[in-house]
Amino acid sequence: MTLTRALRPVVLALLGAACSKDAPPAQPVSAPASGSASAAPPRAPPPPSPPADCNVVLVSIDSLRADMPWAGYARPIAPRLTDFETRAVSYTRAHSMSSYTAMSLGGLLGGRLPSELHRSGYFFGVYKNDPFFPKLLQRAGVHTMGVMAHMYFKGAGFDQGFDEWKLVPGITFDPNTDRDITSPQSEEVAEALLGDPANESRRFFFWAHFLDPHDLYLRHEGIDWGKGPRDRYDGEVTFADRYVGKLLDFIAAKPWAPRTVVIVTSDHGEEFGEHGMARHGFEIWETLVHVPLMIVAPGAPARHIDVLRSAVDLAPTILDFFGVAPDPSFEGRSLLKEIYGGPAEEREVVVDLPMTSDNGRRRAILQGDRKLICFDSDTYCRLYDIARDPMETAPIVKGPGYVEMKGLYAAFNKSVKEVPPYACTGDCLDAAHKKK
Repeated sequence: MTLTRALRPVVLALLGAACSKDAPPAQPVSAPASGSASAAPPRAPPPPSPPADCNVVLVSIDSLRADMPWAGYARPIAPRLTDFETRAVSYTRAHSMSSYTAMSLGGLLGGRLPSELHRSGYFFGVYKNDPFFPKLLQRAGVHTMGVMAHMYFKGAGFDQGFDEWKLVPGITFDPNTDRDITSPQSEEVAEALLGDPANESRRFFFWAHFLDPHDLYLRHEGIDWGKGPRDRYDGEVTFADRYVGKLLDFIAAKPWAPRTVVIVTSDHGEEFGEHGMARHGFEIWETLVHVPLMIVAPGAPARHIDVLRSAVDLAPTILDFFGVAPDPSFEGRSLLKEIYGGPAEEREVVVDLPMTSDNGRRRAILQGDRKLICFDSDTYCRLYDIARDPMETAPIVKGPGYVEMKGLYAAFNKSVKEVPPYACTGDCLDAAHKKK
C-alpha cells in the first residue's frame, strides 16, 4: 500500500504472449550488397507468463518469523521450505498486514487495512460484509477450498466465498494459547480436498493455514533443538515443515501441478524477548511483521526481490492469476508482472493494528530503510532506521528525517477510510490494556 494508492490503479490484465498469423514460406535471401543495411535482428521472445488455466495454492504458516535458514538463520530447521525458496520468487522484505492472526488474515482476505474492514472489534475479530477476494473468485466460477486448524476459524467470517471450508478434526479451543498438534491432520485434509478428481478439469484456489509453530511450542518426537522457548519454537517449525513438504510432494504428483502457482507466507512473526515480549500481538515491531513470502509460479525464474512488499498485495495478485478484476476497495497492487521478471519498484508499506478489546492502536509506515511507528492513536511516534538498527532499539524523535516521515504518515492517514467496530465500542475498546 502506498501513499499514492488512489492515483495508481491495480494492473488487471495477465501478462500475455502476442499471437500472430502463420508466416509465409521462407524465401531465399541474397547476401546484402556491400555497404547496405543488414537484415533486421530476430524478435526477442515474449516474456514468460502464467498458464491461462492456472490454479493457486496458498500455504500460510502461523507465527513463522522471517529469520529462517534461507535468510541466514544458522539452524537448518526447515529443510523443505528452504528447498522451496531456492525455486521461488522470494520477497526478502515482505510484511504482514498486522501482528496477530485475526487482523493480519482479515486484511489479507479483504485487500486493505484491517482498520477499514467491518470487524467486531474483539481480539478474536469477526468479519462481515467485506468483499473478501475468495468471494470474487467464487463468482467467477473458480472452485475455492480452505483447511484451518484452530476453532477461531469456525466463526471468524474468513469462510466467506469458500465452496469447501474444513477445520481439522479433534481440535479444542483455549482463548489464551493453542494446545493442539495439527500439522498431520491439516496435511491429510488438504490431500482429501486437493485429491478430488474434479480438480483435474476445473480451476481452483486452495488455502491451508498451518498452525503448529504457534505457542505452546510443543515438543515432537525425534526433534530436539533445546529446551528454551526459541529452541522449542524451532522444533515446531521443523515439525510443520515436514508436513508442508509432504503436501508439496502431493501437489507435485498431480496432473494439474504444472499449471499451479504455490504461495508460502505467514500471518505474523514471533517475539523471544527482543522488546521484552513473548509470543505476538499488540505491537508491530519487525520481529512481528517481517515475514517470509515465496511464490513458485510455472515459468517464473527463481530470484530474490529486495524491495518492501505487503500482504495487501496478495488479494490482487491471486485474482490476477485468474484474470479476475479486484474490488475497487482493494488497495494493494498485483505482483504478477514482477513475479515473471518485470521491474520491482520501490514503494511504501503500511502495517496496521486497529484498536480492539485488548490493545490500543498501532500503525507504521515504511519507506526504504525507514520505519515510523505511531502508538495509541498517534499520541506519539518513533522513527527507526531498520538497516542500522534492525531490532528497533534506537528511536529517532527529531530531525529532518523524522519530520519528513511524520508528514508522509499524516498524508497517508488522510486517505484511510476508517470503519468503527460494530460490536466492541466505547469502554469495551482497549479494556484489557486499561485494566493493566
